[in-house]
Amino acid sequence: MLRLLLPPRPTVVVSSASVTCRRSAAVGRPTSMSSMSSATTSTTIPPRVERRRQRRRPMYVAATRPDVGKTSVCLALASHYSRVMPNGIRDVGYMKAIGDRPVRSMTNDIVDDDENGGGGGDAVVVDGDVELMRRHFDMTHLDVRDMSPSSSILSQSQSTTGGGRGGGDDYAARYLDGDVNHGGLLERIHRSYGNIIDSIRRDKTMTKERTAMGNDDFQEMEGEDVIDDIDEDGTSPSKDDVAMIIEGTGHAGSNSIIGAENAKIASLLGADVILVANGGGSGNGVGEAFDELHVNRSLFAQHGVRIAGVVINKVDPDEYERTKKYLTMAIQRHWTSTYDGVDDTPPPILGIVPDRPYLGSPCLADVETMFGTSLLSGTDHRYRHYDVGSNVRGGRNIGMSMVTTDLAAFLRTMQRQPETGRTIFVSHVTRDDVILGFLGEYRRRARRGLSFGSALVICTGCDDGSRGLSTALGLGTEVSEMIVDGGPSGPPVLVASGISPAEVARRIRTMTPKFNPCDERRVSRAAEHYEPYIDFDLLLRRTSS
Repeated sequence: MLRLLLPPRPTVVVSSASVTCRRSAAVGRPTSMSSMSSATTSTTIPPRVERRRQRRRPMYVAATRPDVGKTSVCLALASHYSRVMPNGIRDVGYMKAIGDRPVRSMTNDIVDDDENGGGGGDAVVVDGDVELMRRHFDMTHLDVRDMSPSSSILSQSQSTTGGGRGGGDDYAARYLDGDVNHGGLLERIHRSYGNIIDSIRRDKTMTKERTAMGNDDFQEMEGEDVIDDIDEDGTSPSKDDVAMIIEGTGHAGSNSIIGAENAKIASLLGADVILVANGGGSGNGVGEAFDELHVNRSLFAQHGVRIAGVVINKVDPDEYERTKKYLTMAIQRHWTSTYDGVDDTPPPILGIVPDRPYLGSPCLADVETMFGTSLLSGTDHRYRHYDVGSNVRGGRNIGMSMVTTDLAAFLRTMQRQPETGRTIFVSHVTRDDVILGFLGEYRRRARRGLSFGSALVICTGCDDGSRGLSTALGLGTEVSEMIVDGGPSGPPVLVASGISPAEVARRIRTMTPKFNPCDERRVSRAAEHYEPYIDFDLLLRRTSS
């Protein structure tokens, strides 16, 4: 059905560096800092940054709400520009102005660190999407601190709340109480943006001069002298040759509590917005998608930000043409006014992206992260994906089951699974029979040369929410040894401590997995899937003067 409804997909080859993974109100120019909230910063923008006049404006990827595909769109943009720009990925900039998912990184070259025997560098907290983009595309030409300028927010939220989404309501309360301080945040974001542009231009200039002079003569000169000479001659590379991608967080008004909402930052950086929304499936999907677009568009318009175009994501393939037709009609009919002097002619739909359930399927590494645990065995299968519920369409079997039957029924269920079947089974720690039955079925299939794709989550919590009993529960020594003996290639088993089976099943079924830089296959598939459905020629026309 998809092949009949959609235009032919061109062949796309995603170029990415292999990595070694380790656990562990004028439009088109920056807004003056003086027009920003004095509660956030009172510092003016340095003249060095203010005088930029890019004909190719930066692209701010925003969304109508969290978890609708901003990072997937950014992956597609970076993949495309890494192939079409003169110097490949070195002409591409990326920043996540306000992070919401803290991870540890290093300021040195993290991608080649292992191969080069390690090195210096300082540990720094950055956003998880920054780490993803830097590793996947080998963006070592950029300083990770500029790519994630809100590291102070991430560090404070991580140290006091355990990380994730900026600390939520508790974090907002502490900010309003004055317990955390983000003075100069907008200035840091603006300065980091300027640093990224300067870094790319410097690299392009030195590359051009190296080619013209020859490598030996070039190395006798100081880099700053080369750049100063070229700038004075007016022969420096055009800023048009920089593709700057800025990823937002949440919806247009996210982080307004600290005076750093997406609409304000996009205005500050003179960026055009690519607005991403879920397309829904049938019924009221189109109406709901437009409602969300309309609300977010209003806030961007208030800040004088131009919307370059809209990307509709996760569209049911059967609803592809219908979604495209009626959302285009709605935008053309209702987005025709001028708002506060801003030319708000209807933006085009840059892309309609059909749903691909695999991209929403969590892997076992996501389950580990969710429950703060590690696989006891089967670590080789950490990036195996499972259809668990919210991503399942078309009547396919849901790949998760909470075991409530006796052992015989459980074994029959497992033995009926095809070789390609994958199920996450959830069981309580007191069900030794189920645990041993799971291990036994793995060994039975191994003896017969059959594949085994299932996993087991063992829970120690109680269904009534009581934690008193759960603290005394745990795997018996003998059972633990049998699990661990499976080794890295054995059946995947992990423990969710203090959580009941019902709660574990609910969390897994409703989770929205985030991209992991070590899950190279899923990251590459996302870029490959999104890129053919985005009209990059139209995007270039919309973001160029």
